[in-house]
Amino acid sequence: MTRRELNLAIFQGTARTVLWQPRLETWIGHHALKDTLPRKYRGLDALGIYDALRCSPRYGGELYYTAVDCSYDPGAMTEASERQGNHLIETLTLPAGSLRTVHREIWADGILVNRRIEKYPVTTREDLRLLIDLIECQRFSPNLRAYAEKAAQVGERGELTVGLSSSGFTELIKSWCGLENTFYLLADYPADIQAYLEACDRRDDRFLDAALELPCRIFNFGDHANNAFTPPPILKRYMLPRWQRLSARLRAAGRFSHSHWDGNARTILPYLLDSGLDAVEALPPAPMGDMTLEDIKAAVRDKMVVLDLLPTILFLPQYTLEETLEFARRTIDMFAPRLILGISDEISQVGQIEKVEALSELVSDICGLAE
Repeated sequence: MTRRELNLAIFQGTARTVLWQPRLETWIGHHALKDTLPRKYRGLDALGIYDALRCSPRYGGELYYTAVDCSYDPGAMTEASERQGNHLIETLTLPAGSLRTVHREIWADGILVNRRIEKYPVTTREDLRLLIDLIECQRFSPNLRAYAEKAAQVGERGELTVGLSSSGFTELIKSWCGLENTFYLLADYPADIQAYLEACDRRDDRFLDAALELPCRIFNFGDHANNAFTPPPILKRYMLPRWQRLSARLRAAGRFSHSHWDGNARTILPYLLDSGLDAVEALPPAPMGDMTLEDIKAAVRDKMVVLDLLPTILFLPQYTLEETLEFARRTIDMFAPRLILGISDEISQVGQIEKVEALSELVSDICGLAE
């Protein structure tokens, strides 16, 4: 069985073993840029490094992958950007006004090493209405050629996963308002937040219409659900209905879906089986997160696929190789065969790649690595 066949079989519920699919792109990109890749990986592209490590790529050797192009109605919006010192300022101008995002950048030796939003664009009720206008003018189309080329590159290494839009609520937190102001706006202007989320629902349907034209079988919602972003009252009101609706559309079309749940998530685990999702990605158990493997198993039982589960911090030097391997053994014993083993949510720039190599051997010894 190839890795691609096993990838699909796990979602179909017919697999007897697990797939080893760690996300390595941040580590690869960092060391390629710094020219610090171990000698045996130099000269290889991302997929070549996956091959050398005998593991499967999830997003085609990229941090995230989508083959759906976004455009805007003609004349609906213009974009502009400028740099002022160590700040990048991006402005979206619509007929009724502008949304301005200020990013703070950190550079070292001429290389951009970090960028974070310092000032979010949506701070008022009027800004929120502008954001609704922006979302309403978004249009989507499948890039069939790009998908075919990427799928051909990946080949039998794995089933290429395509990313869909994150939820409107978590997009407010991540991109538009920040965490604190999102909840202030929700408290002060609940009707406007509801109107925004309804616009996001219409956007999600347009996006999914385009995505379903792709031959992809597995889709990811990049939601970043966790205790802080989506506590139970928010999850029940705004997240569960969206997952249920969109996953039902995907299931009716013979596709599978999972959502990205990184960070502390113990308080929302009990709602997983109500989500309609086929799987959950990137849950970080203790010693990194606030939940144990046993907590996660109790939440998913044998009814959902779980992706990842090896905490990122286990790949740092303070944890021994044996500790990392023992955690992986427990994870496989507890979740196989409804498991796509990986790193929650990916190995960091300073992670020890030797542990990934050792885990390939462990998976081979316990389960046998797919071809």
